[in-house]
Amino acid sequence: MSFIQMKPGMDTAYLNCVASDWKKLQEAMKAQGIIISYKVSETEGHTPGDWNLILMAQYKDLATLEANETKEDTVLQQVEGDDQKQIQGYKERTEIREVMGVRVAREIILEPECRQLDSLRKKWEVERSGSL
Repeated sequence: MSFIQMKPGMDTAYLNCVASDWKKLQEAMKAQGIIISYKVSETEGHTPGDWNLILMAQYKDLATLEANETKEDTVLQQVEGDDQKQIQGYKERTEIREVMGVRVAREIILEPECRQLDSLRKKWEVERSGSL
């Protein structure tokens, strides 16, 4: 998840960028099986330094995310161009938005049985110990 602060008066400009460039990249990654889905959520900022947009991409699991880093870079090169072109695009976007942070999150599906949560905790512990 990327937490974005659209600069004042730049909402339309940045949302147009998201609806074109960002969406095109997400669709390409989805077609390649790198991601399962993607979403955009807008929210109100509570302070002047708060984010007001979340860009989300859903991966099958953490292992898939890590295993497809090279494949994802290849798709990025195909969709957005070489490194120089990507850097130029990043510079242009900094005029209309600021990235406030990036996080990896896991969805928790609540079920009536507490055993499900215990199973999830054990799975996370195993995954986390393997990535350290």
